[in-house]
Amino acid sequence: MLNRRSLLAAVPGLLLAGRASVALAGEPGIAAQADFQTELAPFWDQLAMLPSIRQPAREAASDGVCYMFTNKDCTVCQVVHQEYPAGLRRLEMRYVIYPWPGEPVRELNYLYRPETTLDDYRTYMEHALTATSPSDSSAQVDLVMAVAADMAGQLVEGGSFGTPFFFHAVEGAEPGKLVFSAGDIVAMGPLLDRAA
Repeated sequence: MLNRRSLLAAVPGLLLAGRASVALAGEPGIAAQADFQTELAPFWDQLAMLPSIRQPAREAASDGVCYMFTNKDCTVCQVVHQEYPAGLRRLEMRYVIYPWPGEPVRELNYLYRPETTLDDYRTYMEHALTATSPSDSSAQVDLVMAVAADMAGQLVEGGSFGTPFFFHAVEGAEPGKLVFSAGDIVAMGPLLDRAA
């Protein structure tokens, strides 16, 4: 059985989430894809616990939901943010702010509130956010870091976590069953549509 790191390294060779559900039994890579799905599935519940900023798909969200770990100081995250300022056509995005060293906890806690808006997120990404939370608790920061560390330890070669990192889920051929994919911008880029 392949381990999670080997599976994630093989993501581009395996069928990406939107295409995996149409694969035929007996086709090469099906067993590896099944193992990959089994390894990724537990992370979906962990991601649901994290504070995220939701951006609905501009059209029907038939391409599923994609979590993106991001940070205003990440150059590649900035490119993604600038390429897709109005969101994606068919993909619901859920942005999780990944804390970088030295980032103010009160600013992060402001972004981790359930009522945080897309405007708050955009302002943060533009390095213009001045609002902060009165709370200096690190509980949410610790939760985001713990989930990211778990994902890195089990999925990323070398165990280090970087942004942007994507985790995608889409309904498979079997109703109610999700198909997962995960990776960096190179592995997940085909899921993203360019801004017009």
